[in-house]
Amino acid sequence: MQTSVQTSLLLKHRAEAVVPRRMVDMIEAVQRKDFPAFAELTMKDSNQFHATCLDTHPPIFYLNSVSQQIIHLVHRYNKYYGETRVAYSFDAGPNAVIFTLQQFVPEFVQLVRHFFPPDRNGEDFIKGLPVKCADIPMELKQSIGLEPVPKGINYIISTKAGPGPRVVEDPSQHLLSVEGLPKKMV
Repeated sequence: MQTSVQTSLLLKHRAEAVVPRRMVDMIEAVQRKDFPAFAELTMKDSNQFHATCLDTHPPIFYLNSVSQQIIHLVHRYNKYYGETRVAYSFDAGPNAVIFTLQQFVPEFVQLVRHFFPPDRNGEDFIKGLPVKCADIPMELKQSIGLEPVPKGINYIISTKAGPGPRVVEDPSQHLLSVEGLPKKMV
């Protein structure tokens, strides 16, 4: 990211003009519990972050072809229903973070399973919270119009929103060692 700071004019503009306004809008969307507004802001911010990576000289490529397919899946799913039901963001890497409301989780997870079929019989494909099975309408699969990418995704971690940030006093719950390095998780 130091190279981005040194070479990307978009990153400078983003830090000065875009992010401060976007943070205000994001806080308002969360306070109003306005998922469509939250979702749009989240996706636009993710896209713009990765645009700054491309604006870096030489460019940085974090997203891969599977990342791009997930972006298409999300937008085509939302278009099919005529509303924003799902949003994506990406870390500084190709890993998607998907946001949706609880009632859409089973269907969207089944879509992911359909378009990114897991290895073997799919055991351990979903980690974390259990997800109910859902039937996917054939029209939905057809409207998505993507070719399946077998083993494109290793697994899904299903979680839900928590209470937010908090101070953890018990050192055994810390993710970092006293030296500030990540602890080895067993």
